[in-house]
Formats: sequence, C-alpha cells, structure tokens
Amino acid sequence: MNRTILAAALCVATTAPAFSEAYMMGTGRWTCERARAAFVTQNVTDQAQVAGWVLGYWSHASIDKPKPFLDKMQEVGGNKIVEITLAQCQQNPNAMLFQVTQAILQNSLAEQEEGAEPASE
Repeated sequence: MNRTILAAALCVATTAPAFSEAYMMGTGRWTCERARAAFVTQNVTDQAQVAGWVLGYWSHASIDKPKPFLDKMQEVGGNKIVEITLAQCQQNPNAMLFQVTQAILQNSLAEQEEGAEPASE
C-alpha cells in the first residue's frame, strides 16, 4: 500500500511543470509579493517559512562550494541574506521566491569567482 502511494506521488511530481531544472516546493513557489507581505503584516509564521526556505536553499547550495564562498556566506549571515532577498523581491513582486533567490546566489558565485586570485603554478 505504501509503495503504491509513493509511486503515485512520484508520478504526480514528475509530471508537474519544472522550473530551473528542479521542481520547487513550498514557499519557494510563492510570489515575491506574497513573501514580502509576511513581513509587512507581521505574520510570524509566514516570516519563518520565508526565512527558513531561503536559508535552506542557500544551505543546500553551499555544498561543495569553495571555502572563500562559504566564509563570505558566514560573514554576511542569514539575516542579511533574507534581507537582500526581500529587497530584490520588492523590485520583482511577480517573480517567484526561488527565482530571486537563485539569481542572488548565481550573482554571488560569479562575484566570488571574479574576485578569486589565480592559482599559482
């Protein structure tokens, strides 16, 4: 019985529209307008969902990244990462939260690569 339910869930998940080579679930699929509304209305539950999702995305994305990138993430800190995300969301209210988060991450990685010193031979 459990296998049937799991198989049915996997079939549904694999036929759903994919975004950015992944299927985003939960808060990542919220529009930026909805994500920001949690902070305007002081909805603590939704605030925690937004912050948790953003930081979870970054945490997973940090796997196998170079130490300088990880050091920079730690220096910036979780609160600032969420603040930056919400500021970008303000400029793109119709974008999905995962799209904005992914763009910030990609820009951060590109900046880190540009700032990296060439390897000595």
